[in-house]
Amino acid sequence: MAEGNLFTMLSAYRPGAPASPFENYCTTGLAYFLEQGHRMLTALFAQAAGVHSESLALVEVQPTVAGAGIADLCLTFEGGQWALVEVEVEPARGDDRLTALEGAAAGLGLQPTLVALGFNSDPPRPGWAPVSWLDVAQALDGDPDPLAQQFAEFVLRDVLGLGPVPLEQAIATNRLYALGGAAVRRRFGDRAHYVNSASRPLQGKYRYIGTTFSLDGGEMEYWAGLVNETVPLSEHYHLMLASKAKPVERPGDHPRATGDWKWAHWTGGGRVVRPVTLDAYAGLLRRLRL
Repeated sequence: MAEGNLFTMLSAYRPGAPASPFENYCTTGLAYFLEQGHRMLTALFAQAAGVHSESLALVEVQPTVAGAGIADLCLTFEGGQWALVEVEVEPARGDDRLTALEGAAAGLGLQPTLVALGFNSDPPRPGWAPVSWLDVAQALDGDPDPLAQQFAEFVLRDVLGLGPVPLEQAIATNRLYALGGAAVRRRFGDRAHYVNSASRPLQGKYRYIGTTFSLDGGEMEYWAGLVNETVPLSEHYHLMLASKAKPVERPGDHPRATGDWKWAHWTGGGRVVRPVTLDAYAGLLRRLRL
């Protein structure tokens, strides 16, 4: 197995690949620890691949599979078994990627195991073995390597959205996106699909930054996150919920900072003066009249 440099690996991103830069960052960080032979993490994916005690021989990020598509991660175990890993950090990409990888896998001489790394412990559909991000964090828990501990914390905070998010982190890291996604999953479960949504930053300030989501396979017609208080942009933000068509409880005025974003229904939780929490998001999501 080739020795990987964490920082070189994290700097490698293929523009035009199906993965987003953040998804690529998460995938490559995970690949680094698998390459380093972290025992519990390797055992987690070996169990999903059905090979249990085997070590990894090769770890590849974004390899082209059978000339038909790009996998997020390809793991080759010492006994020759392959595992293609589909990595999910935003549950809104649908089944197209899964179908593409299934088709690519069918063309391989050695049939690989298909592994879905995401937020649930249940497979996304038949034929896939599930691994959750919480499983990854738990596999690294207690590892003496300080980098492994940092990655475990990163998974918990920046991917799973566990823990409060101060305003300065909300506008500079992935943690607000993770928190919004966690709130939507907790409130609506598998009914919801969501994507990260933000205006273009201007000198480190946003008009809005948050999570757009749909329910029951419908249109992306709900949004929750931070909206700047004024135009020109200030240092102050409000936590708000927007609905394209359905009314909300405790409605408020359309915020100026969202410009011509003409969704009809808005409600707010006030200026952000303390770290944003799951409970704060939950209070807003309960205002949707569904």
